[in-house]
Amino acid sequence: MTLSILAFVAISLTSCAGPTPEPLKSVPKSRLAKLAKGANICRWFRYPDPETTEHFDSYIKPAEAAQMKKMGLGHVRLCISPKYIWNQAEGTVILDQFTRIEKAIDLFQKAGLMVVLDIHNEERAWEGTPDGEARFKQFWTSLSQKFANTDPEMMVLEIVNEPVYDKIEDKWFALQKELVAIIRKNAPQHTIIASGPNWGGVWGLTKSAPLTDGNVLYSFHCYDPFAFSHQGASWASENVKPLKNVPYPSNPEAVAPLIAELKQQDAKDLLKQYGDERWDINKMRSNFKQAVDWGKKYGVSLYCGEFGVYPAVSKSEHRANWFRDFGQVLTENKIGWSVWGWDEGFGLNRQYVDGKPVVDTMVAKSLGLKLAQ
Repeated sequence: MTLSILAFVAISLTSCAGPTPEPLKSVPKSRLAKLAKGANICRWFRYPDPETTEHFDSYIKPAEAAQMKKMGLGHVRLCISPKYIWNQAEGTVILDQFTRIEKAIDLFQKAGLMVVLDIHNEERAWEGTPDGEARFKQFWTSLSQKFANTDPEMMVLEIVNEPVYDKIEDKWFALQKELVAIIRKNAPQHTIIASGPNWGGVWGLTKSAPLTDGNVLYSFHCYDPFAFSHQGASWASENVKPLKNVPYPSNPEAVAPLIAELKQQDAKDLLKQYGDERWDINKMRSNFKQAVDWGKKYGVSLYCGEFGVYPAVSKSEHRANWFRDFGQVLTENKIGWSVWGWDEGFGLNRQYVDGKPVVDTMVAKSLGLKLAQ
């Protein structure tokens, strides 16, 4: 075959592939609608119990995904621990497990649910190290190639969960910019979720500058006020562990009897502060104002990827008040959300009763979701 014929064939193949789609200038409204209400899938590929083939292949079945859709959810945030998809030593995707994740994504999408792919990096082994960050870039190169042909209306790619980078924020900003460019090269139409440093909270977000890519959603997580949302949690700070029956809304009179029962001074001080701050829907609005103002300033869309209340020692009526106010403020500001979680105790906390999935009806009602008939 002559060089001229080879050249013709190459040109013809390029033409058949079609032009590269133009980058989107903003997140499409159709996608924002799906992202308005969602739930985290916490235990499928993050802390699975038991860690068996049966679990990975059938943790959630089609009927349960259909139930999520009927309740009014438009998407799920699928939390994936890196060790189940990423060979950190080589910076490559683990193909066997990737196939299982593809099947999980397909299950949700067939039910009409968009999937936010969340790389839930709680180990943080790579953060702040040049070698680790280089391998993370390799990982996203491979992962974005594998998702390149998925429907961008039904798949969102979240770079990583809660980057920390305390005191070295500039390193995160530079790395995130590179990662977005890597993903965009392979997935030109997919929406990407970015976040600020400092555990992906509002403070980190407001220290960030938006990327030049318009098809990016900016995430923050919020569990404020912590004295209420994490009361009694065994992994929380020492001044939060002794708290229980903390009320919401709060005022000095409501917390005074609880303060009198506490022995630890730092716990007393925290609860007094919580009461003095008078947490209610107006305080909630004020708390979100930094994020809302930042989004308006730059003309970008926001997404609250996690929120919830630990239920072990909190009263149901107080949690109902908190979820109602939290959801209302997000809705007022057109901020999409994903409650933590569908299958974990801070939120909808799905349990099986007689083999059927049942959620916390109080949380569902407070968030404006429909209950299964």
